[in-house]
Amino acid sequence: MSSIFENEEVKKVQIPPRTIGEQPGGLRSETRMTIQTRQAQKMVVGRRRRQDVQPIIGLLDFGRRMKLLWLSAQADDPYADWYLLRIEQSINEAKTVIVEKKQWLDEVLNAMDGFDVGIAHSLEPIQVSIVFQNPYGYMGAYLVSDYDALCCSVFTASHIGLIDRKMANSIMAAAGKSIRRTFDLVAKWKFTGVTREDIQIKNPSGTRAIETYGECPEPILAKIKRANICPEIREKPKPVVITVKKKAVDKSQNEVNTSTMSVDKVESANKKAAAISLLEDGNFENAK
Repeated sequence: MSSIFENEEVKKVQIPPRTIGEQPGGLRSETRMTIQTRQAQKMVVGRRRRQDVQPIIGLLDFGRRMKLLWLSAQADDPYADWYLLRIEQSINEAKTVIVEKKQWLDEVLNAMDGFDVGIAHSLEPIQVSIVFQNPYGYMGAYLVSDYDALCCSVFTASHIGLIDRKMANSIMAAAGKSIRRTFDLVAKWKFTGVTREDIQIKNPSGTRAIETYGECPEPILAKIKRANICPEIREKPKPVVITVKKKAVDKSQNEVNTSTMSVDKVESANKKAAAISLLEDGNFENAK
């Protein structure tokens, strides 16, 4: 049996390290988040659209959608920049709600003299591997993680009788609503491919974008107000205008050449006329 397993060993491909003359490869990182409660798990996966049931955008879908929004803001889309600012503000508001609820619960749990209350935790937590190509995916993950910790504190306080079920549901509903409101913002943005230049010159693309989203705030258009975490704008390179200089023609030289050609033609005609006259007189020797 041991020989069979030895033959089935997986050979790992070793990539030789690059030399100093070569450029390093792309950076990759692996992040895992631990989920303790089912409420936080639902925030991660969301809910698909079904008959008579509206979909709910979860963390994973939020991170995927934010990739296109991030790239559009990078490509000088002012409406993408505007939505980045709104989403960042919504993330901060949701974080404030969760922190306030968590601080209140900590005070309740620590208010009992003679008791050292440990926060409940899952005996079999789940781990979710998250890989996002923009910072906002991870910022959304931090919200879900804080919400998960809040739920653990809520269940602990409810289990030992410090808060009733109505209060527990109210706390989790308020915090969960603030996160879902943040995740829903990215679904309201639609890709247009418009740029600030399109808006300024009001070409067809810019006009359609204005009809879809309304007038973009002037501080956004002027790049005065942007999100704290935003991509560097990569403007389209302006077309290079190539001017071809034609070689100047010397008119005086052309006139000289033309006059020379005219004189040559006159002399040739005179010679032909003289030869014909000699031939008619019978002087063959001089006509040659």
